[in-house]
Parts: sequence; structure tokens; C-alpha cells
Amino acid sequence: MSIIHVTQIKNYITNLFKDIIDLTDVKTAHLQQKENFFLTRSLTAYAIYYLASASVDTAAASITDGSEDNGVDALHYDKRNKTLYIVQSKWIYDGNSEPSNGDVKKFLSGIKDLFNLRFEVFNSKVNSMKDKITEAVLDANTNFEIILVYTGLNFSDHSKRDIDDFLADVNDASEICSVTILNQSKLHESLRSGVTGDPINIQIGVKEWGKKSEPYEAFYGQVNGSEVAQWWTNHGKKLFAKNLRDLIGETDINKDIRKTIDEEPEKFWYYNNGITIVCNSIRKSALGGGDNAFGNFVCEDISIVNGAQTVGTIGKFGSDVAAVEHLQNLYVPVRIISLEKADEDFGKQITKNNNTQNRIENRDFVSLDPQQARIQTELAIEGIKYHIMRSETVIRAEKTFDLVESTTALACASSNVSVTVQLKREIGKLWENIEKTPYIQLFNPGISGLYVWNCVQVQRAVERKLQLIGIEKEGRDYSVAVHGNRIISHLVFQDVNPSSLKSPSFNYDDFLTRTDISGLVQDNYDYLNQTINDFYSNAVIPTLFKNVTKCHDLVSKVNEIKVVSPN
Repeated sequence: MSIIHVTQIKNYITNLFKDIIDLTDVKTAHLQQKENFFLTRSLTAYAIYYLASASVDTAAASITDGSEDNGVDALHYDKRNKTLYIVQSKWIYDGNSEPSNGDVKKFLSGIKDLFNLRFEVFNSKVNSMKDKITEAVLDANTNFEIILVYTGLNFSDHSKRDIDDFLADVNDASEICSVTILNQSKLHESLRSGVTGDPINIQIGVKEWGKKSEPYEAFYGQVNGSEVAQWWTNHGKKLFAKNLRDLIGETDINKDIRKTIDEEPEKFWYYNNGITIVCNSIRKSALGGGDNAFGNFVCEDISIVNGAQTVGTIGKFGSDVAAVEHLQNLYVPVRIISLEKADEDFGKQITKNNNTQNRIENRDFVSLDPQQARIQTELAIEGIKYHIMRSETVIRAEKTFDLVESTTALACASSNVSVTVQLKREIGKLWENIEKTPYIQLFNPGISGLYVWNCVQVQRAVERKLQLIGIEKEGRDYSVAVHGNRIISHLVFQDVNPSSLKSPSFNYDDFLTRTDISGLVQDNYDYLNQTINDFYSNAVIPTLFKNVTKCHDLVSKVNEIKVVSPN
């Protein structure tokens, strides 16, 4: 049936992208070649259209296929959801073969070049997106969705191993990359099931369900993890069409969700805030009997407006067939709200309020620490304002700073490289428990308010110089200045001796007259860049500085250079 499926896919994408795929660079090609370019590029655009929920025009504009594309056929940055989609496509006429291993290797190599901002090895189409790509790569919260789309059915073990090795390398510190294989069968299923535009109608089995009738009908209870995974398998991100945040990638929150799934599935219900679903209508079927032990609810035109991280994490966990049985021990709190008798604004308000109300972050617990209050008081006496609690009105000024700045400065000043790396990976983890390390390594009775302020001032000076270095650099060198900022700051703090900043008689102005902060930043940037070129030339820079072991090694090697070549 391969030929029939390929033909149906061809007809669908031809109707979808007719007259909007750019073929000006191949206008001299003969008819057969032009058709191949059109189908390959249309298939590429369809992957963006389908997986990124992009418009037809946006999907077509994402195409980078052409001479010197370095294996990358399309790029699309979804800024709202902080996801960069990177696509390679192959149109296979007979539907029986597969992408060559050489093409897969070239694609993976091209992705690494993107991560290292090596735009000189890409064509003008990629370079026209340079600013967007740079923004995505430099944002620590960006998730990268790697897509291989082709009209064949097979995929070689060699290519699978290459992808696994690539993911192991890129995700060695944190899981920022995922790979989607969109082959013929999955392409055809996407057309057959109508996931590209039709409303999502599902039946939800709810354990120990309850009902709220007024003012609007809603049901609540527990849904099994294997069922949630099936939603993800069938519909993917289409489930979150009305969600303000969508699936934001691999954050530490998602890692904690996955850890609970893996280690304590029976406790998931107690730990998780659950899922909120809105739908146009709800109808309870006869399945399950008359009591509330179990109910089966037919829901039309659903959207998950809160709980995208929960659903996405469970769904990805359940992509492994062997994990589905594990998910049967897991239950998730669920609310299903009918909009059948509600005004249009009610659904929007549910979405807005479920994503903005009562969100508590780790930093909110820091305000409970008496050490923070002490530091704040000590600084207030000196005329320095220290803001601990979250506030949109905090403006960093000459004598005003906040908890993020204090934590950043103290983590960089720490002699423990692991703390500096954790700062780069996820600052929230440093605030996770105010009674344990690493928090008490930074904030404890031995840390005075003036020491905190002195560290903040040094950190600000370091960041000003790094911004100037970044302006002068491009590509990989620029990436080192941006992603290596915390390690460079750590190295500078070690050079100035942080203990000297603790002295009650310390005067910052005098310190500046005898200390060339700008020179120290430049030297440490140069040493670090040299070390990376000598020992980590193939490393992906955005993830290199999130790896504790490698950062320990980098700092050690830079210090060795300083001994051999002292200023």
C-alpha cells in the first residue's frame, strides 16, 4: 500500500502548498527535478505546519533547502513556546527506501553548526534567519525539536545509533533536544485522522468522579496515565491549542514530573496539580454503571488549558511501548469543564486564570529565610535597597538590586564550580530548599549584607565587559562569551579573591583603582576560549557550560594556563 499512501500524501501537500513554495533558485532545472524540489520542500513545510501548528504561509517561509543548506531543509522559531524546529526531509517516490546514513550524518552535523552559530557554513536562506536563530540558541529556555520527515517506511540501525549518540552528546547536561521521525505511516496517519484542523473529540475515563452543575457543568476525578499518554500519541501539541504556554520544553519542573512518573507513580496524584480541560460539550456514557467509581465521558472539541507540562511529559515517557504498563499505576487529577452553556469570554478567562493564578516558585520560599531579612536590614542601613520577593516594579539601579542578582553574584563568587554550573542550568534549583545546600552555601550567618553587595558590584562589572566582548565576536566565539558568562565570572572572582570582599573595611572604589576588572574578564575569556578550542573543539557550546564535569575540567585547565603564563 506504500504507493497509494505516497500518492495521497503527494496530493494533500500539493493542494496545501501549491503556488507558495519558493522555487526561484531552481527555475532552470528540468521538469522532473522541479517536481522533486517542490515535493521535498512541500513535505518540509508540512512538517512545520503539522508539528509546530504554524500557518501554511509561515511553514512555506521556513524552508532553507538549497545549495549549501548544510543538511538543514527548514527552520522555524516559535518564540511564544520557545521552540526551534529544525527539519530535514526526503521525498521517496516508491515509499520503500529511507534517508541515507550520509544524509542523516550531514543533518546532525549541520545542527551542531547551528548550535555553535557557525552561519558562515550555511546558505543565504539560513543567514536571513540569523537573528531569530541566535535568539533561540542563546535563550537557556529554548527547546529544540529535530524533525526527520520522509515518505519511506524504514530507518537504518546505523542512523538510529547516530541520532542516539547525537542526543546523548547534546543532552548530556539537560534535555534540550528531542527528535521526531515523521515517516510515511505517521504522515498518512496525520492526514487520515484529521489532526491538522479538525476538533479533537475524545472519550475520557474518570475514576472516582464528581460533578459540578452550577453555574456551568464540569466533572472532576482521576484519569489514568496510560490514557493521557494515548492523548499525546494521537494528537500531540494540538491538545494545547488554547493554552497560553503550550509545552515549554525540558525544564527542571518537567524533570521532576518525569522522576515521579519513573520512581513513584502511585504518588503522582498527590504531587501533581493536574490537568484542566475545556470542551464544547460533555456527555457521560453508560459505560461504568450508575455509581461514581468510574465514568466514561464523551468530550467534543477539547483543549487542555492547564497541565501541558504534565501531559507532554507523560506522553513522551509513554512513547516507549515498555513504559505504557508502568503508566497504568499512575493517576492524574483532572477537571473537564463544558462551555456548552457559557458565554465566549468564560473559556478565555479559564485559560488565563489557570495559567496566572497561584503560581508559586522556589524563590517565593526564600522570603521565609531569616538570613535574607538580616541581609536586607544590614543593607538598608547603608542606603542600599535589596528586594527579596518577586515584584514587577523592581528596577535594578546604582544602589538597588534583587534576589536574582544576589544569587547570581554569590554563585559565581563561590569556590564550588558545581554551584556556578547549577546557576547556569536553572537558578531556581539554588532556592529549592532554604535549609540545605546549595542554598545555605550562598546564604548563611557568615554572609554579611555588604559582602553580598560587593559581589553584586563585581558581577555587574564583569557582565558589562562581557557585553562589550560579545559585540566584537561572532559565531562560536560569541557563543562562548554568552554561554560561558558564569564560568568566566567564576574565574574572575577567584582572581580577585572573594574573601577580600568580606572585610568590613572593604571599599569598592579603592578596589577598582587597584584591580583591572575589564582586563581580568578579557584574559579569562581568552584563556577559556583557548581551552575550548584545544580540548572541546567539537562540543556544543550551549550545553557545554551546563555540564558539571566538563566545567570542572575547563576551570582546572584555565588555571593551569594561568600558572604557566601569569600576567
